[in-house]
Amino acid sequence: MIKQILVWVCFCLLAACAQEDNRITIGEKLTIESEILGEDRPYWVYLPKSYNDGRFFPSKYPVLYLLDGNVFFHSATGVVQFMSSGFNTQIPELIVVAIPNTDRTRDLTPTHSTVDLDGKEAPYYESSGGGDKFLKFISDELQPRIDSTYRTEAFNILVGHSLGGLLAAHAMLGSRKVFEAYISIDPALWWDEGVIIRRARSLLQNDETIKGHVYISMANTVVPDFSSEPVKEPITEFSALLQSVASPELRVRHDYYEAEDHASVPLLSLYHGLLHIFDGYKPKAALWSEETAAISAHFENVSSRLGITLLPPESVVNTFGYSMLYGEYDVDQAIELFALNTMNYPGSYNAFDSLAEAYMESGDVTASIANYEKSLELNPDNQNAVDQLKVLRAQQQAN
Repeated sequence: MIKQILVWVCFCLLAACAQEDNRITIGEKLTIESEILGEDRPYWVYLPKSYNDGRFFPSKYPVLYLLDGNVFFHSATGVVQFMSSGFNTQIPELIVVAIPNTDRTRDLTPTHSTVDLDGKEAPYYESSGGGDKFLKFISDELQPRIDSTYRTEAFNILVGHSLGGLLAAHAMLGSRKVFEAYISIDPALWWDEGVIIRRARSLLQNDETIKGHVYISMANTVVPDFSSEPVKEPITEFSALLQSVASPELRVRHDYYEAEDHASVPLLSLYHGLLHIFDGYKPKAALWSEETAAISAHFENVSSRLGITLLPPESVVNTFGYSMLYGEYDVDQAIELFALNTMNYPGSYNAFDSLAEAYMESGDVTASIANYEKSLELNPDNQNAVDQLKVLRAQQQAN
């Protein structure tokens, strides 16, 4: 039904097409009334390309919660889209929920402090210390709203930069495990004389469990007029403390970006952070020509490590199936791939439609009719199945 051949140029042209009204929409601005914070809070939502694609069976998606959402929404959604689309599939498709700031200092700091990086009093930090309340807003109000509105998988990622990275570190040490993964970008761990470092030491001394997939980045230089060492030292120490934990429930990676400063480091950090979290997700190209048992085993291994179920993406399998059918002319492998989709997505009319087409190409009229009938049963509006069944039944009667 979807005759996609493994030709990069064609794919890129299709991927670049805009909507029929010539607008390209990457997200939606929404608002939630927060009793916890006592204010209306905006949030912006990006849905992956496949979310509303009626050709494929509705899937569930992990969710990335983005702090400083008004600053990073466009770049973050672009990174996620690039890493999860087409033949790239470095990570699964994600829903992105960006949280714009109303009082950044209040919400992104775990403790009250009015001392700046240089040790001097800073009146602009007077509202600091609302981090726990802000995390409670996310866990008790925003996440339930997202989970009840969208098809979400129980795997949540918290991404923060600078003070946002400080809050991400604070969240990973908290008793409530709201997030499964954290990307802490050049975090302000100098805050309040290294309060997060002290907490981490205390937890480890008391054998407290720290869980999650953690990525921590550090830039070479910070903002002007401040020395970089007071910023770098606590990040290095915090990373070392986490890496000292010998536990399969904690995966930590720390990267130092010598060529980046505090302002430029978020883009590369998000990219490598997502690669760390979903390490091993992307199959080698040769896997798609192997037996489907190997494809299933690959995604089962990744799912086991992450603690969620990640099936081979229906759209990707479908694309490679057609590349085998009309590009490599390996009909048997195409049938294997399309059959895999019918097993993983038994409610997908398109999976059965594609399998029927492959059987038709192989000359197996009976199997083709059976699968077109199943596709039509799942979607009575599938005109392609109606048309092909007329042809196949006439052919069957003629023989």
